[in-house]
Amino acid sequence: MYELFVLGQLMSGDKHGYLLQERLKHTVGPIRQISSGTLYPLLSRMAENGWITLRLEEEQQGGRPRKIYSITDAGRERFHVLILSPLEHNLDTELIFHLKMALFRYVPKDIQIACLEQYMEYVRYNLKYVNSLLQMFSKKHNDEHILIYVMRMLEHRKHVALADIAWLTEEIERIKSGGDPPDPQENGGKSR
Repeated sequence: MYELFVLGQLMSGDKHGYLLQERLKHTVGPIRQISSGTLYPLLSRMAENGWITLRLEEEQQGGRPRKIYSITDAGRERFHVLILSPLEHNLDTELIFHLKMALFRYVPKDIQIACLEQYMEYVRYNLKYVNSLLQMFSKKHNDEHILIYVMRMLEHRKHVALADIAWLTEEIERIKSGGDPPDPQENGGKSR
């Protein structure tokens, strides 16, 4: 997952490690953070694999030299392999989808649609599971007080899945029709 992020960030130009780490923090959110102890070994492995290169740039005012990373042709190929790879159904599925979506500007529309359809399949799979639980629990009458809260939690998950499906359907249609993404500055920062 972090390989895809790093390669995607380098698709737009060279970056130093600190900037990559800061952008990754903003991308994955406030709960899930990546440490220097995770990022820099990853960058070293990616350089060993020939996906990125490293050059040292002297820091201003006598500080330590900054490490500047660039993507290679092999790295561009690896980026396309990763963005085309099917989404696995696990705890990171939503985050990986969001990472891929943020990098759509580097891939053609058919790949964007394929990624959206893969995520739609994942959401529908979860919705089917939630619906089966709702049906099963609605037939039980053991401890109705506890069941009420379980049912509310499942209703929330159902609501989120249905909203995701509606959004994904609209986004796929927008891409197929050749429309541009909505400007986030319009409508008070709200999409659509």
